[in-house]
Amino acid sequence: MNTIVSLILNHIIYICIDSCRNITTPTCPQLNPLLLRHMETHSGTTTGPHRSSMTLPVSADGSETALIEQCGAHIGEDTVASSESVPALRFQKNTLPHLPVEILANIFMYIVSEEESYMGVSNPRGAPACLAATHVCRYWRETALECSTLWAFIDGVSAQWLSTMLERSRKAALVVIYNDPKPLRQCGFEKILLQLPRIKFLQLCPSPPEADRILDCLSSLPAPLLHTFKFVVFGNATFAKPISDTIFQGKAPRLRSVQLVQCYYSWTSCIFSGLRSLHIGLSPKRSPLSQILSALRRMPELELLTLEPRSFKHSNAPFDQVALPRLRRMELSNSTIHTATSFFSHLVLPVDVRVVLSLTKIESAQSFADLFSVIHKNHDESVPVIRSLRVSLLHDLFTLRFSTSIPEHPWAPRDSDIRLSIAFLHNSWITKPDILFDICRMVPHRKIQHLVASFPGLDTTEEFWRTGSVDLPKLESIHLDDTPIQGLLLALLARDERRHPAYPSLRVLELENINLGCKERLFLEQVLTVLRDGRGVGIHTLRLTRCRNLMCDDVARLQTTVFVDWDRHEDALTDTDGGCLCHSCNDNNSE
Repeated sequence: MNTIVSLILNHIIYICIDSCRNITTPTCPQLNPLLLRHMETHSGTTTGPHRSSMTLPVSADGSETALIEQCGAHIGEDTVASSESVPALRFQKNTLPHLPVEILANIFMYIVSEEESYMGVSNPRGAPACLAATHVCRYWRETALECSTLWAFIDGVSAQWLSTMLERSRKAALVVIYNDPKPLRQCGFEKILLQLPRIKFLQLCPSPPEADRILDCLSSLPAPLLHTFKFVVFGNATFAKPISDTIFQGKAPRLRSVQLVQCYYSWTSCIFSGLRSLHIGLSPKRSPLSQILSALRRMPELELLTLEPRSFKHSNAPFDQVALPRLRRMELSNSTIHTATSFFSHLVLPVDVRVVLSLTKIESAQSFADLFSVIHKNHDESVPVIRSLRVSLLHDLFTLRFSTSIPEHPWAPRDSDIRLSIAFLHNSWITKPDILFDICRMVPHRKIQHLVASFPGLDTTEEFWRTGSVDLPKLESIHLDDTPIQGLLLALLARDERRHPAYPSLRVLELENINLGCKERLFLEQVLTVLRDGRGVGIHTLRLTRCRNLMCDDVARLQTTVFVDWDRHEDALTDTDGGCLCHSCNDNNSE
């Protein structure tokens, strides 16, 4: 539906721009230039040759008679063009008002609910976004005023517009977002919270001094339509009032999604028992682990669970396991392996659940074995098989993603296929990079055939890659992005103590966004030739994408050994005098 509405919007903008172009006349050379420029900027179109120009060429002989004749000729051309454009303008003028009301209303809704304009903070003038639709023409105004749901998006609107929004939204279910640091009374949000019985989406991000007052308002009325509730306190929350059964007067039967951050929740309450999604962030007061487990036991329909383990007091006290048969995704952030293992030991999860872990430090390989054993308690062969691994180092985080499928594009896997995602702090991984392959060895039901790796700025050694060959013997393809390749090439040439080659099943090598030194380029040719002649079957496909210091002649030499899929990106690393600037030549010059 959004695609259709976007196409209609683009069509309307195109008509408006085309109309502005054709209206340009000798008497009105630039009709609404600011509007025209704004529409062209957002539609990606340009006026180009369609706009008339009032710039008159100077006559060769400079005579006044010649200049007058030239002006007359231009005026005549513009008059004819204007006359010819009148039928088209009349058609376009009649087209816009005759859009069906339903389509026009959907367009308005699409604009109002668009993510970029729906951030929960008042605009400088405090006017709602939907107000613009009422100031275009009578037909648009009537359509906008009749669409009650258009006025139901109350998003940081200043107090002077609240009465208007509530009146025009009539009985429509409300979407309310409050991210404004100003006090409730100044923003008029106390008046909105009196509409709790009508609210279906409620996101509140108050400052700590406002949190208790908001909770009092939320406890004054039931919320029979509420589906999503987000309560995120900005700053260090010091208030002591917990969220308990008194919220919404204990009546929110349709509540399905809850996010709580920097607030204290009484886990003995039952109001959240019907949830499908629960996100518990850092809390100012830690709760016993037994309480959150008891609360989860009352959520048999839960599908998405995100927890901050630092918000709970962990203990080794015995507790009956909690089954979450419908859970699709489980995320623990800022956790140690020991804490994660303790938490998962109390849960019984589906075999196809997706697990996301953010670990504060790396521990022993055995600790990962213990973790995976409590996550996957069911060792039935029906568990999905892990077939690919993506490893990346970005923004000081080292991330591993284990997937059940091999994606068509290395960095665009389907989220539903990622069964396990683990992130570490950058510095903790550098101290022991081989832990990557230790983790792979511990992952149950693995048959990893595809590896995607991005280690910008890190020089992975031959020993690193030889260790990987032992733990990933079935690997058929390797994709390296912005990663030095010399260590891998050395490992491919070497043999272990039993004279076994590294990565015996490797058939596809993909290199992306890599600076190839002159020596590495020649070494790559040598490795491919040796693998072909020595094994009989070696790498048969080489894919090269955005590789620098690689020219057409270099690719031609590689094609004599393997099939090369090249994007024809040529970027010579040379200075103004033609000297090579690659790291291989720079190292030689420094010696």
